[in-house]
Amino acid sequence: MEKLETHEAETSRFNVVDKRKFLNPDAVDMNSVNEETPRYPSYVEELMAKMKETERRFEEKKKQIDEEIGRVRVRLETDFEQRVEAECRRLALPFLEVLDNLERALTASTNSASVEQLREGVEMTAHIFRVKLQSVGVEAISALGQPFDPNLAQAVGMVPVDDASQDGMVVEELQTGYTMRGQLLRPAQVRVGQA
Repeated sequence: MEKLETHEAETSRFNVVDKRKFLNPDAVDMNSVNEETPRYPSYVEELMAKMKETERRFEEKKKQIDEEIGRVRVRLETDFEQRVEAECRRLALPFLEVLDNLERALTASTNSASVEQLREGVEMTAHIFRVKLQSVGVEAISALGQPFDPNLAQAVGMVPVDDASQDGMVVEELQTGYTMRGQLLRPAQVRVGQA
């Protein structure tokens, strides 16, 4: 009976072979680097996949928006250029009438010996020109007889005056100044009285 128990013990005994490399240092190949990817729980992996998908959709939307902004910018620039051209045409149109009148005056001067008629034609043309300038907001600065204002006029010289009330006043206007809708377009060139 004793033999039977030892035989049963020998046959029932089994051998376990552990093949894990970290338990057997001889089985580890030191030349090969075994990079393990980090393992996460399944719900974390699902969240990471959703995040990657969201980032991909975000980049697509960003690209679409950038393209749309580019198209809008081109359209706005084109519209702006068209409006500037239309405004230039609208601004130039009134001056064509002035040019026509000047050409008529030149034609009349060759046909007529009268200087007075030529003078009348030029005066009428100058009047029309002033009216057209006023229609676009250009106003002449009336500096003559006014106190000198360096914001509206440029003094190009001083003129001695006997009257003390003329000291610091504009006594001569060499070139008319203009404003356009309240903004200085060109300063007047004047001579100022000095007592």
